[in-house]
Amino acid sequence: MMKLVFSLLLFTVFQLSASAQYEFGTYYIDANLNFKLSSDHIDDAVKSSSKNNAYTINPEIGYFIKNNLALGIGFNYKNTFISNSSTDYTVYLNTTFDYSLSPTYSTELTEIAPVIFLKYFYQPTKKLSVSLKASYSKGWGTYDLIQKYTKNPQGLETVFHSEKNKIESEYLFLSPELQYLITKRVGVQVNFNGLGYVSTSKYDNYFSFNGYNPSFSTGTITKSSNESTVFNIKPSAWSFGVFVLLN
Repeated sequence: MMKLVFSLLLFTVFQLSASAQYEFGTYYIDANLNFKLSSDHIDDAVKSSSKNNAYTINPEIGYFIKNNLALGIGFNYKNTFISNSSTDYTVYLNTTFDYSLSPTYSTELTEIAPVIFLKYFYQPTKKLSVSLKASYSKGWGTYDLIQKYTKNPQGLETVFHSEKNKIESEYLFLSPELQYLITKRVGVQVNFNGLGYVSTSKYDNYFSFNGYNPSFSTGTITKSSNESTVFNIKPSAWSFGVFVLLN
């Protein structure tokens, strides 16, 4: 029985090595995309809405320093836009509706982060492979904040605060991936995000909107530093892309 098991193991290893396409000296490129689009509307006495749009693009190039083990570089480009608005302030003149002020708070984050990574591939078939990727990246970007209000029914829009600040981030991730080769060299890829450490440093602007006299709106600017450990393999965190072997 042991001889049979050992023979089957040898046969499996031989098949894997025979079908291996991720050999020493091979280059590859890939590019992944993740995006999220969401919006909420609440129709009541205080009408409110929110939007949250985000996308990340991640092109990379890797080199197999040994069979099934690749070292590579790339970069992440991230853009996140969040907007929240509501109608909270209504002004009456002699008990008759005169106008309302609808404040809107929006932020946009734009960041680019160079990446270095090490990735190990396991190839159970000629077309399918799974990999584990350890990556580190350092990001720099801008964090734009705009606070404004709209006077209705006139539809007049006024910006009462606009600020652009810098942001710095560090990312350390251990991510499982899946590759499927459609041809001998070209395939599709899924990155499942996984376990990570994120550190972010930025300036935040907190302004209190005065609906009865917007010119009296006040606020403060504070620097915040956040560190967190994340584990996320939900589909919303997955990145989809292409994978190409170059030689």
